[in-house]
Amino acid sequence: MFHRLRQAAFGLLLAAPLAAQPGPINSVCVTGVIQPTGGPSICLDNATHRLECTQVRLFSNVVDLDAFVGQLVEIVGVQVSFSCPTIHVVQINLPNAVLESCGTASTCCNLKVKVCPGGLGQGAIFLAFQPGFFPFGCGDFSPFPFIRGSWLLGGDVVQVWSGTIAAGCGEVTLSIPCANDLVGLELFFQGARQDIGPVGPVVLTNALCFQIAPFLPPCAPTNC
Repeated sequence: MFHRLRQAAFGLLLAAPLAAQPGPINSVCVTGVIQPTGGPSICLDNATHRLECTQVRLFSNVVDLDAFVGQLVEIVGVQVSFSCPTIHVVQINLPNAVLESCGTASTCCNLKVKVCPGGLGQGAIFLAFQPGFFPFGCGDFSPFPFIRGSWLLGGDVVQVWSGTIAAGCGEVTLSIPCANDLVGLELFFQGARQDIGPVGPVVLTNALCFQIAPFLPPCAPTNC
């Protein structure tokens, strides 16, 4: 039963951003590292901050976003712009699921990506080559009541790992070939995690992004 549930839920993660049109959602939840916007933008909004490795822009009249710069958090808010995904933040939470990494994103090296935390659950890790944004809501009364978070990948997406999580995190180690034509390629990862026993919503993680660099030994270890 869990296998069928995972297949259905993760299949929807891939299909929904392609099939659905942007529309109002009562609450938007999205996980990521908060950073300042870093200067002028073509987006006509009031954004003062952004989420790392995403297109998401942030502002708030009720939360001091400067106090959370550099922190990995879950943001709850309302999307006020769709051309540039801009969120008015009303609440900051600790994230329920996160994506971590170790190793080196360079040719001839290995890169490990992990969806955490541990504990009995199931999960998946996805890879894309550009960012995207599709809000599923907060897993309550949204149009997708069994998914909490936002899809942060764009374009073609590859599922690089899925399975059951027990004591540790779900993880995958990717070996980057020794090919100079890969240098400069951008990689975007996102994970999904779901508790089982009892079954909870599928929770989407933060995004991680890398640009493949030329080989410069030594490669960092993947023992995280």
